[in-house]
Amino acid sequence: MKTFKQAFEVIKDAERFHLEMAAVYETLLDKSEDYRTQLLLKHMLEHEQRMAKNLQNYNDVAQNKVMKTWLQYTHEESANDFIRRLNLSDPPTIREINIMGREVDRYFSELYQAVYGAIESMEVKEVFEDLKQIQDKERITLSMATNSLWDM
Repeated sequence: MKTFKQAFEVIKDAERFHLEMAAVYETLLDKSEDYRTQLLLKHMLEHEQRMAKNLQNYNDVAQNKVMKTWLQYTHEESANDFIRRLNLSDPPTIREINIMGREVDRYFSELYQAVYGAIESMEVKEVFEDLKQIQDKERITLSMATNSLWDM
């Protein structure tokens, strides 16, 4: 479904998605009995909370006139819809959880890249480029943490 949203609304949607993913990870953590899986889920939970906080911090920027730029927006998905599409086991394996984390990061990287390409304002482009860089750094951190779990 394609719709039009203002740039600041995209940021609010992304923040909500991160919070929903954090809730998913928290639920999985409560059900998990495997130590490595628990460590991975804790890391991913903290990652999602950190990303939501980063986006909340962008809220000040999002309130100015520039962030009221309209753009065509196609990423209208809830965390639960996103997870359902992944066809995970119940409960998901540690490998599936790892894949889930990578898919969430890819989702946001593609979202920010798409928004960046759709906006003409350089000020707004910079915001979404910054968000993409933050997301990419977080993806590398998650990957390193995941790799260390495989060595345990």
